[in-house]
Amino acid sequence: MSSRKTSQQNVVVTEPDENDINDIPPEEQEGQQVNLGEIGNYFDVVRNNYFEAQRVIFLVGHISWEMGIHIIQKLSFYDDGTKKPITIYISSPGGECDVGFAIVDCINELKRKGVEVQTICIGSCSSMASVILASGTIGKRFAFPSSRIMIHQAGVEITGGKLNDISIIQHELQVWTDNMNKIFKKQTGKELEELRSLTSYDNFMSAAEAKKLGLIDQVKTKLI
Repeated sequence: MSSRKTSQQNVVVTEPDENDINDIPPEEQEGQQVNLGEIGNYFDVVRNNYFEAQRVIFLVGHISWEMGIHIIQKLSFYDDGTKKPITIYISSPGGECDVGFAIVDCINELKRKGVEVQTICIGSCSSMASVILASGTIGKRFAFPSSRIMIHQAGVEITGGKLNDISIIQHELQVWTDNMNKIFKKQTGKELEELRSLTSYDNFMSAAEAKKLGLIDQVKTKLI
């Protein structure tokens, strides 16, 4: 701590130096520290508000009912009569077919009302995720250059059950597969026979190949 005396008043004026921080009690120093958690929360709010304003939804990860309810709630929230475009970024290995078809139904209802629904593949879209990707507004379905898209038949893991149970599951799988192919037919213009052949195995393709097939409309290079 350095000090000096003024010439007019006999008062000692102190000036802090770089070592003064060591003289501050720890509890006072603690109060002066930046709370990184609060800063992180602030940026979370700013980011979320930005994506809300832009009507952007992220469908990332396994398609479960927990995720599905979140996506459907978002789509319902944006069904506000303004007909402003909605963008869905998708990066998913697929998941539960009934959840995926519920999301597709919501997308179709928005499109019926004149809302443009953009779908964008980032990373990969496989199985049910590829159906959601293809279900966007025609002309507004995108994938980034390094994306991978995979289409196939509906599948399920069977760990037990009676013969009758297996036959019921087989029937449901056929229904789901037929629904997938009907959506692909509507969104790509391809014939069902060709689509049945293309989905008879795990059919992986690049963004360019997905465009050629009609699953997407453009290979995208800009994030927003």
